[in-house]
Order: sequence, then C-alpha cells, then structure tokens
Amino acid sequence: MSGSNTNELLRAALNAGRVPSSSGRSTSGNRSSRKATPKSPRSVAASRDVSDNEEDFDDAASMASDDTWVINETSEETAEDVAMENTDNWQDTLQSALDTLGEKRVGTRERGLATVAQVMAHVYVGEAMEGRRLASLEALKKCAKTAKSQIEGMLALRGIALWFINFGVDASANEYTEVKVFLKTLARDKHLSPHVRVMALAALGVASFVSGADYNDAAEVLKFVGDWFIHPDAPRAEDDDDAFEQEESEEEEEEELEPAPAAVMRQALETYGLLMTVVVDANARVAEKMFDRAFDAHLEALAADSIEVRLAAAQNFALMHSELSRQENGRFEFDRQDELVGTLSAIKHQSSKRHGRRDTHAQRSAVRGVLQTIENGEAPELKLAFRGRSVSFADWPRILRLHAFRAVLGGGINRQFVDNPLLGQVFEVVFDTGADDMGSSEARMVVSPNSTLAKARAVNMRKKREARHSSRTLENDDSD
Repeated sequence: MSGSNTNELLRAALNAGRVPSSSGRSTSGNRSSRKATPKSPRSVAASRDVSDNEEDFDDAASMASDDTWVINETSEETAEDVAMENTDNWQDTLQSALDTLGEKRVGTRERGLATVAQVMAHVYVGEAMEGRRLASLEALKKCAKTAKSQIEGMLALRGIALWFINFGVDASANEYTEVKVFLKTLARDKHLSPHVRVMALAALGVASFVSGADYNDAAEVLKFVGDWFIHPDAPRAEDDDDAFEQEESEEEEEEELEPAPAAVMRQALETYGLLMTVVVDANARVAEKMFDRAFDAHLEALAADSIEVRLAAAQNFALMHSELSRQENGRFEFDRQDELVGTLSAIKHQSSKRHGRRDTHAQRSAVRGVLQTIENGEAPELKLAFRGRSVSFADWPRILRLHAFRAVLGGGINRQFVDNPLLGQVFEVVFDTGADDMGSSEARMVVSPNSTLAKARAVNMRKKREARHSSRTLENDDSD
C-alpha cells in the first residue's frame, strides 16, 4: 500500500474532527473575531494523529474557555466532505463498501471501512439503510475482532461508534450488550496499541450514551472506566450494587492493573465525563458518590505531563460542580474545594517550554473556564457554526457531549445536526429547515435549554430510554 493511501486511511480512522497542522499536530476551529489571537484551543477528541511516540498525544485539547469560542466547521471541510454531502448515490457507495468487509485482503477491507466511516459520518443513514442495520453491525464487529492491522481495527471501531449514532436509538438489549462486552475487552487489552484502545473507549461511551436503557447502564460503564483506567488502585466499593449490576468476572478481578498510557487515560476521562452527564442528570446522589471515589484520581490527573489529560480531568470537575449546584439549587462545594481551586490556579499560571506557547495558552484559557464555573457558577459558551447555521452550547453537559460526538463525526457533524433526530434530542436543538440553501444566513437556530421545545425534546429522550429499559426487562423475563 502506498504511503499516501496509508495516510488517508489513518486520517479516516483517527478522524476528522481536526485538521493536521504544520507541526504535525492538529487544530480545530477559529477564535471569535473579538479577539486578536489567531489560533484556538482544540477539542478533546477520541481521535489523534498516529505516531510511534506517545508524547504526540500530549497536545492541547479544549474547546471551552471563559470567552465565547466559535468552532467553524465549514473552514475545516475537505473536498471529500463536500463531495459526500452532495452525492446522490451514497447508498450504492455504502452498500459496495460494506460488501468488501468480508474480503481476504486487509488493504481492501481497510479501504472499505474508510468509505463506510466517511458515508456514515456525513449522511444520516438510519432510515434508508434500516434493512442492512444488523448486517452492517456484524460486519464491523467481525473486522474489529479479527483486525490484521492497527488501521483496520481503528476504522472498524470508529464504524461501530458511527453505527450507534445512526442506528443506536433502536438497538436491542442484546445488540448493545454484545457490543459493550466486546468493547470493554478491547479497551482493557494492554497488548493492543493505545490508538485502538482509545477508539474502543470512545465507541463504548457513545454506544452506552445512545443505547443504554437508563442511567444504570451508563453508571455500570462509568464504573468500569473508573475501576480499570482512572483509579485502578482504589479499593472497589462493595455497596454500589444498588446503583447498577456488577458484570465483572473473577478473571477480570484477578487481571493485573497497570497505569494507562496518556492517550488512553485522556479518553477514559472523556468517556467518564460523557456518561456522567447521564448519571448526574438522573440521580445526583449516585453521581456524587461515584465521583467521590474518582476525586483523588482526577486531582492527580491535573498534575499529569499530558495537557490533554489535565484538561479532561478539569472539565469533569466543572461538569460535576455545575450539575450538582443545579440539582441542589445552590452553590455546591467539593469537600476539598480549596485544594482543587489552588491546583487549577497553579495550572492556569503554569508555563511550559515542552508544550509550547499555543498549547500552554490553550491550557490557560480552558482552565479559566473551569475556574469560572467552580468559583462563580458560570459556564463558558461555545458556538458551533457551519454554513449559515449556529448552535450554542452554554453548559458543561452539552459541551462534553459535543466533544464526544464531534470526535466521531468529524466534518460530518454539520449534516448530522440537520438530518439526524438523535442529535436534536441529545443537544435539545432544532433547525429552521424552511430554507433549502445550506448557505442561507437566515437558516440559523438557537434553542434555549429552558425553552418549551428543549424541555419537550428532553422528555422525548427520557421516554425512549424508558422504552428500551421496559423492553430489556421483558426480554429478561422471557429468558427466565
């Protein structure tokens, strides 16, 4: 396989939510024109540029700050992105690509997987491809299980995450459970490359977020991530069974736990934050209890060499503080809040030649946003702008959810926001689709989280989760 083809497949596997910069790292978005700063912090994404050097994962990684940041998706679109959105024969393209996943040549499967990921990221296929829903999932799982190259494994895992974004709302209990167990196994496998384990954790988070029956499912995966990656040395609680069922086998308990590589740790923290947005909204007591166990590990992560690890941990602190304050209708405080604030303040003023000016600036801006939340109760605002449309995110749950979905969808997030009903439910937004022209400056939307529409969408999302929970209960009763 030629070097150019390999690089294209790596980009497809790692995605897409960022564009490689001249330094070999990647950038995401443009700073608001109100500031003169030419470059912006970048999103914490499940994808990273591939390198044999683990230090390449330590780049700056937040889209949030104490100012308004504008993430301009249109400026990052590739020619392939535009072509995919404008094509009329995407079903034939996707069908042909899926047919290649059973081929013997690994290069053929890799190219097929790259095409599958490209189509499923840029087009909402959930309705039109319903007839191939199960077959496509099985093909992706098989490629991930029997992957003969790192690229194949990563592409297949990204494909699984995209499958849940397109089809996951209607996934059965068995479909979700089988994938969940499989992804856990890959994420734990220290013999796999960090890149594959990162994608497994990212897919696990998206699958649980979309297809979990209720917050107990999210809490179960959240506990797995905490026990195996974030605080593996902490004693495992015996009294958490009231929150969710324990699923770890005796063999898992006996397996030796080791500190995770920086990239895996960063993704574990992000997956933890994504699923915590579900748990804390449904049961603040359980969420606070779980985070208490992870508090020390998050505090230690603030001292990590990797800026990405620091910022992922910092944003989880901001999420918990903001949501527990909202649940209590007052100002929540951590037991060791003074220590936390002192640590964050030290990071904000930290200078590091190793990370460079841009990454250090990104760290300061992001930590300012976290401190603003913890000290003043104010969340940063983030705007996602594309083709005349604008989506505002002014609270930490939506910001962390955007991180996760944008990491998987990359340049396809703009089309998915318009066409995929899941994103409307997750982010509680709706577009004015009266204007057919995607470039129309009038085709804008901003829906307040407190609006009637937003509340209706939140209720609808909860009803779907409750329906899945009822279905799962009936399946269990039938099996008995």
